Amino acid sequence: MDTPVLLLNSLLAACRHNEFKRLVGWKGMAVCPRGTVAWTMKLRGRPGVYGLLAEATGLDEFSRNAKIGLYYFPAEDEPLLEHMSLAANLAATQPDYIARVRTFSTSLEWAAPFRIGAVSVHLLRNETALAIQAQALERKICIAKDGVTTESGEWVIAPGAPEEDFPAHDITTDVFLVIGAAVSNSLASSPARYAREEQPSMIPGYTRNGERIHFDKTNTVITDTLVWGEDDSARRLASHLLKKDALTPDQVGAMPQAIASALLWKTHDLTTLGSDAEYAYAFDTRPRLIVLSGFLGAGKTTFLNQLLEYHASRDEIVAIIQNEVGQTGVDGKLLEGDDSIVEIDEGCVCCTLAGNLSKGIEQLKTRFNPRVIVLESTGLANPFNILKELDTLRSLARLDSVTTLVDAVNAQQLLDTSDIAMNQVKAADIILLNKCDLVTDQERASLFHRLRTLNSRAHIAETEYAAINPATLYDSDPLEHDAPGLQSISTPCPRHIHAMEEFTSRRFTFDAPLNREALIRTLDLLPSEVFRLKGIVSLIGHDHAQVVQYVAGRHELSSLGKKFEDQSFLVAIGKNMNLSPLAALQEAHT
Repeated sequence: MDTPVLLLNSLLAACRHNEFKRLVGWKGMAVCPRGTVAWTMKLRGRPGVYGLLAEATGLDEFSRNAKIGLYYFPAEDEPLLEHMSLAANLAATQPDYIARVRTFSTSLEWAAPFRIGAVSVHLLRNETALAIQAQALERKICIAKDGVTTESGEWVIAPGAPEEDFPAHDITTDVFLVIGAAVSNSLASSPARYAREEQPSMIPGYTRNGERIHFDKTNTVITDTLVWGEDDSARRLASHLLKKDALTPDQVGAMPQAIASALLWKTHDLTTLGSDAEYAYAFDTRPRLIVLSGFLGAGKTTFLNQLLEYHASRDEIVAIIQNEVGQTGVDGKLLEGDDSIVEIDEGCVCCTLAGNLSKGIEQLKTRFNPRVIVLESTGLANPFNILKELDTLRSLARLDSVTTLVDAVNAQQLLDTSDIAMNQVKAADIILLNKCDLVTDQERASLFHRLRTLNSRAHIAETEYAAINPATLYDSDPLEHDAPGLQSISTPCPRHIHAMEEFTSRRFTFDAPLNREALIRTLDLLPSEVFRLKGIVSLIGHDHAQVVQYVAGRHELSSLGKKFEDQSFLVAIGKNMNLSPLAALQEAHT
C-alpha cells in the first residue's frame, strides 16, 4: 500500500465513528478530482480548508516513507488572511477561489502561497512501527526590504516590514493532532514515543527589484514526531529519525502542552473515553432538533429537500415533523423520504403542541433512529410559542437551533405588517435570506441591515433557491462555538394565534384534471389578500401531477415527477380573501 494512502485510510477508518469526529472536530474530507494525489479537509476551530498533497515517497534501509505537503486556505473573511502574502490575499478575493481550493493540486504555483509545512510518514520495513512527523516554521515570515507601494506611491507594505507573518506551526499542529488521534484509533494503540526538535532558520525577503535575500537566523523550524509500535521497534524507528532521545508516555509532563493534552493519547480506546464525563458531548446519541421557521412561501420546502439530500449522501436519516394550516399537508408530498415525515395537520404546532411533539419524536426515533429531526412549523407559526415547550424534549433530542427563512422579495412589507414575521426573525439562531436573486443589491443590503437590527446574534446567510451547504450551518460539536441555540432565547413575547392577524385558509378540491390555461388565468386573477397558495393538481395532457406554488402575485408550476393518486387540491392562505376565482375553477372541474 502507498504510504500516503496508509495515512488517508487511518483517517477514514477513525472517522467511521461519529464519536471520534466529534471528539477531534472532524468536519469532512474530499479527494481532489484532478492533478497530483491530494485531499482537502476541514477541522473544528479553523474556518478555512486544509490541503494535503502527496509530494514524494521513498524507501531506505529502515522504512518506507512519504512526504505530504500541508496547505491552509483561509476563509475569505478570516482575519488570518490579512497576515498572509499579497499573492494569497489576491487569490482569496477572486470569484473562483473556493473552486480552485477544491482542485488546488492542479495548480501548485497558484497554491504555493498557502503552503504552511509538511507531514511525513515512516513505516518500519517489517511494519512493526509507524511514525508521523510534522514540520513547519514557528512563524511563516517574508520581509519586503524596500517596501511595496501602489502606482500612486502609497505604501502597502512599509520598508523592512513583513509581507506575511503568521503562526504556521500552530496551524500545522491542529491537523497533526487530528492525524495522530486517527492513527491511535486505527492501530488501537497510543503513541510509544514523542519528540520535538527545533532548528534556526533564516528569514527570507526580497528587494524592490524582486531579488531574493535572507536576513538573520531568527526564525525556527519545529519538527514534532510521534511513533507507534512495540517498545523495541518504536525505539529503533525513533532513533533512526531523531537526533535526540524521544520521550515516553510516562514523561508527558515534559512535553509541550498542546501535545501532552492531546486526545491522541486516548483515542485508541473510545469505550473508556465514553465513560468520561469530560467527553460526554461526543457520545451523545440524541438526534439534533432543528426548528424550521419562515413566513409563507419563504422556501422552507426547497431548503428541506437539500437538507435531506445532504444527509442521504452520508447515509444519515433526517426525520421531519411537519405542520400545515389547512386540512391537507402539501410539503410532505414534495419531500423525499416521505416515510420519515410525521404531519400534524389541522392546527399550528406553535398553538397546539400539548404533548404531540414528544410523541412524534418518540415515534420517529423508534422507527428510523434519525441523525436529525426537523420540526417544520407552519409559515404562520411564532417560534417563541414553541420554545418554552422544548425544555421537555431534552431527554429525546439535542436542541440545535431555530432556523428562519426570509423571503427577500416580500420581507420588508411583511415585517411592517406582521408581528409573526418579525418574531420569526427575532427567535432565529440562523437566518437564511432567500430569493436574493430577485431583488437589487440595494434592496438586499437594506433588508440585511434590518434583519441584523431585529436580531443581532443570529448567523445570516444570503441564498438563492435556499441553496447552501448544511455543513456550514449545523455543527453538533459544542466546542466549535458557544452555540447556545434555543436555550439562549429568553425574550418575553406575547402569545399569538393566527386569528390575531386575521389569517385564514381555505382548501379547494378538484375531481377532474384541470386545464392548464384556466389554472394560470385563475392564479393571475387572485387578489392581493391571497398571500400564499399551494397544492398538487393533475392537468389535462400531463402524465405527472403539477406542484402549484404562489406567493404574493408570483406563481410557478413544476412537475411532481409522478402521478398523484389523491384528489387534486389547492390551499389558499391570506386575510379577508375574495376566493371567487378559485371557486369558479373548482366548479368547472368538479
